[in-house]
Amino acid sequence: MRFCPRDGTLMVPYKKDGVTVLKCPKCGYEVKLSEKVKEAYRQKAEVAEDKKRGVMIAEERRAEYDQEEMEELRRQLLENLQETEREGE
Repeated sequence: MRFCPRDGTLMVPYKKDGVTVLKCPKCGYEVKLSEKVKEAYRQKAEVAEDKKRGVMIAEERRAEYDQEEMEELRRQLLENLQETEREGE
């Protein structure tokens, strides 16, 4: 990772005229990437892809559940949590 010498913002890889440069998204400062730095970014990106996980988003529901439905929802949640833990080992 490299930070902008002008304002300290994290610089991001960017293609410019067929050449990869690091560019500050805040002020626009640019520096050309060497092959060694490009390879480091490539390796980090591969690791990041390998560590991705799905994310569930809960929606607010106003419906009321009876006791049996609540128990079923709890059971499903516990199963999902246990499955996620097993995958992480």
